[in-house]
Amino acid sequence: MTTTETPRTDIEFNKRLRVVFDDLQKAFGDVALRHGITFDELGRAITYLTKLVESGDFLLAAIQLIGARPMEVSHGRAYADPEKDGASTWMPTGPAYVPGAPEIENPGVLPMAPNEPGETLIVSGVVRSTSGKPLPGAVIDLWQTTADGRYAGLTPEQAGPLEDLDVVDFDLPKYHLRGKIVTDAEGRYEYRTVVPGVEPAAVPGSPLDDLLNMLGRANSRARHIHAYISHEDHHMLTHQIHFEGDPLVDTVSEGAIARDLIHKTELHDDPAEWAARGLTAPYRTLTCDYVLRPIGFDEVKDPYLLEGFWKQ
Repeated sequence: MTTTETPRTDIEFNKRLRVVFDDLQKAFGDVALRHGITFDELGRAITYLTKLVESGDFLLAAIQLIGARPMEVSHGRAYADPEKDGASTWMPTGPAYVPGAPEIENPGVLPMAPNEPGETLIVSGVVRSTSGKPLPGAVIDLWQTTADGRYAGLTPEQAGPLEDLDVVDFDLPKYHLRGKIVTDAEGRYEYRTVVPGVEPAAVPGSPLDDLLNMLGRANSRARHIHAYISHEDHHMLTHQIHFEGDPLVDTVSEGAIARDLIHKTELHDDPAEWAARGLTAPYRTLTCDYVLRPIGFDEVKDPYLLEGFWKQ
């Protein structure tokens, strides 16, 4: 006996979907056999995923837990395999970027209140090519949270799910702790800011918060400073500075932070050093060099999406 299936005419066969799904199906099957996942456990997982969707947490969960690699494929291919030529490690942009930040002097100070709360931090370094050549005129576009872990400059629409996490201060000036600095003739830069705060990754008591705790992942993001680094004839680099000694770098939701993104800070508590910097209290310094790849490494510049993160 033969069965004839009536072909659908309203939906086209998607070869790429078929190939990717076949790989995912096989990979999940291998994991299920390796770890002895039962059908009952699968059912509970499906129930929890449904709970995440119904609560509105699914988008945040997907971005945090499995979004990093697809974002790297989409926007970070030019910085794949940094170990082969010493290029800096690429990091996803995140949803808190605001275009149009003002240019500051070099050395300079990120826009902030005169008595900005938090520990003073001075960041300096060199931007160079993978050949080792310094890159004068490179633009470093910076953004970070305040010391209490809140971003300025986002509209409610741009903030999206971040608004529920209380990581946006809508009362701060638009470019508070946001600015661009241009490297000097030797590719050097220096700016003063404050040590950024810790951002929550989930609403306390939410399904996502429960999931992160079950996974042994932190429900807060490690302290970090975002940057886009660009220079003519080089690929734009998306980067984050993280801090040595921050216990969250190994347990963040997206997985442990790459070691070369973690930087040591030095405490300066000699009053003579404060005075030389025009400061009245101890401060920390941090060195971060950025290494860019020439455009010739890949065919085209990276298709960065700098706005509308939650609309992608």
